[in-house]
Amino acid sequence: MISNEQRAHDIALALMAKNADPKNPIAAYHEYVTLLVPLLKELDRDFPKGIN
Repeated sequence: MISNEQRAHDIALALMAKNADPKNPIAAYHEYVTLLVPLLKELDRDFPKGIN
């Protein structure tokens, strides 16, 4: 079973990697968190017990 947290983390990393500037890790982390929180909220709403 994949937890919602792991799924949201994987999606956020994939999206962030496409646009992140490797020379600015603080901005990259900020973008990661900005992507992660809404993804996690949506996954928790759609799959309250995780994804099997």
